[in-house]
Amino acid sequence: MIELIVSDMDGTLLDEHMDIPQENIDAIMHTYNKGIPFVVCTGRNFTEAKVKLDEAGIRCPIVGLNGSILFDRNGKVENEVDIEDQTALDILDKGYEAGYYMEAMTSKNVYSSSREQRILAITELIHGMNPQMSLEEARTRATQSNEVTTIEYRDDLRTLVTEEGQAIIKITFVDADPDNTIKPLAEEIGALYPDTHITSSFKYNIEINHADGTKGKAIEKYCQDHGYHIDNVVAVGDNFNDVSMLKAAGYSYAMANAEAEVKKHAKYETTSNYDGGVANAIYHALKLADSQ
Repeated sequence: MIELIVSDMDGTLLDEHMDIPQENIDAIMHTYNKGIPFVVCTGRNFTEAKVKLDEAGIRCPIVGLNGSILFDRNGKVENEVDIEDQTALDILDKGYEAGYYMEAMTSKNVYSSSREQRILAITELIHGMNPQMSLEEARTRATQSNEVTTIEYRDDLRTLVTEEGQAIIKITFVDADPDNTIKPLAEEIGALYPDTHITSSFKYNIEINHADGTKGKAIEKYCQDHGYHIDNVVAVGDNFNDVSMLKAAGYSYAMANAEAEVKKHAKYETTSNYDGGVANAIYHALKLADSQ
């Protein structure tokens, strides 16, 4: 019996154009008709995720920022796990000292240290999913995308805490040479701040949350609060920030485009995000549950 469907967004629910393909929409609507709810579990914040869901006509709860915040379908915060203020400030200090591009996320929005660097990061993401596309076209799409236009920019992200009194939920570092820069920094941060959880959603970034702010813990809590059994949950993902929920769910699916190490933690593999992987996972899980 399937009680709940949970899906990541980037590289999973979204295709190479960063849209939700019709086959995924149809599969989600099919589960709604069967009385099975759908939840997005993403590294994005509410606004970033909602734009894509609205375009597809999907209204659902959003577990955002790698599991550190839960929004109901209307955007009300139901649960939030913040990074301790001083820890967040210390981590941002390290980023500024090293000269890295950074983003900080709160319950209100995503904040970037540089619009130009944000455009470069989204350009790289789009081009990576569409290698046949010219860099110029990828940059044009990035500049016009919701991923650039819906967020806010700050000269100093630390003022979110020191002047605006916001609690930071997630911090992201991006660099073109991650193996020699931000990944060693991730090890240092992990050793200095054991109450953090550090993961990655694409090869050029690291993402820092509170240790209790993971997708796996968020889905487990959602099940407890709503009376679902984790063994009856379908989870679909593609990257390292999805591993905790893939390990937790009874029916776990890694995308064909997932990192090889990520696939080791899923029970099943589905097709790529270019080929309706979420829809195929849903239909496979429903058929599998009916046969048991």
